[in-house]
Amino acid sequence: MNKYMLLLFEEENMYAEFSPEEMQQEIGEHMKWIETLGEHYDSGEPLTPQARSVKGKDKVVTDGPYIESKELVSGFYILNAESLEEATELSKGCPVLRLGGSIEVREVMKM
Repeated sequence: MNKYMLLLFEEENMYAEFSPEEMQQEIGEHMKWIETLGEHYDSGEPLTPQARSVKGKDKVVTDGPYIESKELVSGFYILNAESLEEATELSKGCPVLRLGGSIEVREVMKM
């Protein structure tokens, strides 16, 4: 099997008005989805919205992220799958989609 990274994109303030109970429910939805993945699940973590960018040979550091929209990379999952198609199909169960988020699926290169 190959490894695939699912990059989760969500609106910057998607959870700003969630109550603690709603946040726990959302986390629970992710945990349920992970359980359904079985051996396909490798790892995953949420990410904080704060970021820094380091660019070019001069290593210029800027605060970020600066994406064209208000969407931020909010987390990632690593899945084991036989193909990009299988990983993409598996990604369709991710709870981030039901709240209007999006997912980018990319194969992790073997080194």
